[in-house]
Amino acid sequence: MSQEQACEALRNAIEAAVDRKMKSPRDFDFLVEAIFEKLHQSVSTSTLKRFWGYMPGYASTRTSTLDVLAKFIDYKDWEEFCASLTVEGEAPTVEGEAPSVCPQSATDTGAQTSSPATDVGEDAPTPIVKKALPYWLAGVILLIIIVVGSVFVLRFSSYGMENSPSHSDLNGTYILRRGQIFDTYGDYLRLFGITTLENYWDQPVPHHEGIIIWGPEYHHPQWHNEGERDSLMPTITEWWEPTDSLDDKEREMLIAERNEHLYFTVMRTNELRITFMKNLTDTGYVFLGIYRTNLAQSDNTHVVWERVADECDLSNLNYLQQLRH
Repeated sequence: MSQEQACEALRNAIEAAVDRKMKSPRDFDFLVEAIFEKLHQSVSTSTLKRFWGYMPGYASTRTSTLDVLAKFIDYKDWEEFCASLTVEGEAPTVEGEAPSVCPQSATDTGAQTSSPATDVGEDAPTPIVKKALPYWLAGVILLIIIVVGSVFVLRFSSYGMENSPSHSDLNGTYILRRGQIFDTYGDYLRLFGITTLENYWDQPVPHHEGIIIWGPEYHHPQWHNEGERDSLMPTITEWWEPTDSLDDKEREMLIAERNEHLYFTVMRTNELRITFMKNLTDTGYVFLGIYRTNLAQSDNTHVVWERVADECDLSNLNYLQQLRH
């Protein structure tokens, strides 16, 4: 198996593990965070983009990077991942290094891949033909499925509202107010109809482009998220620094690249962030309000988010568009 085939298999395995295709800058940011959350090791977004062919320089991917990516999907290292593949010919190698030894799996030794053909003649069994359901019966079954499914969807979508600490006004609207506390991120994500919980810190609101549910951690070791805790963070200053030991030159390069990418991304997308901060008042998540970027105070070294609303009306999120710059 060639180096490219092995790398493609690794890319596919990672995308399957996170249930997400790497197609946009946001996808690579998500993967960087996911790798750090699981392994506490940093891989830069530019490295991942090169490995996926999103940026030029794929051939320069180092073995140490491949080891981290293999560990992310529960292999010991790149070598073990290669060994798990069906090997045909030479094992994959990294340019400039001696070939690694990727042993064949037991199924490769002397295995026969051809399957016996089936002759169809006079003695062949007569195929069984299943009769189709009568139209009226199929219609009844379909109607039952639709009714049961509708009841389930309505019940599930209302579950979060009925069991949340949200306030209900007299007109039946559900409003989140600054200071409300949630035990887990799933408790507040369900209020927005979100059940996919793999990236709680940066989750787009369904059907509302550019509105993000943000779950930052107060004083995160890499992202910092600094602000006035006692007044529930009227502004949040966000910037990134690596926690692992790097030489000064590589550290400065990574810091500049990551923070510049953050700045230009939020400037381009003009995001609004519905913000729930972890570990601010206790070990849960406190709702802080709606935030947008402070253009005057942000630059390519950090981004300052300012609160522009203390409440969030869950019954009609369209009004949030009025809060954009």
